[in-house]
Amino acid sequence: MITLPRKTEKRPLETTISLINIVFLMLIFFLVAGQLAPPLDGQVDLAKSEEATPLPPPDALYARADGLLVHRDAEITAEAFLGSQAPTGDGIVRLGADAALPVDKLLDHVAALYAAGAVKVLIVTRKADP
Repeated sequence: MITLPRKTEKRPLETTISLINIVFLMLIFFLVAGQLAPPLDGQVDLAKSEEATPLPPPDALYARADGLLVHRDAEITAEAFLGSQAPTGDGIVRLGADAALPVDKLLDHVAALYAAGAVKVLIVTRKADP
């Protein structure tokens, strides 16, 4: 008796598993990337403006409503902040000022930053609600 080898049926190629893996990896990437950026100071309510960047800048210096300068939840002076940024910084300081901060205190902080060696001071705001 002659036996013929059976043809093995090919399973259809499933692309959904690969797609699920890619989507899962993208989800993990964005979850990790979202945690890498330093959070906005919780005690600062940024001023509103018509044109603002959609995200808070990383490592910004914040001025609270009572006039206190804060960086990464620690009180800091303008000189100490620029001293810690000197090796890698370009001299541009992003200052997130509380909306309730008096203008004279804000101007004092800006003047202190320029006196400490800042090349440019950018005031960070948030986009106004429509």
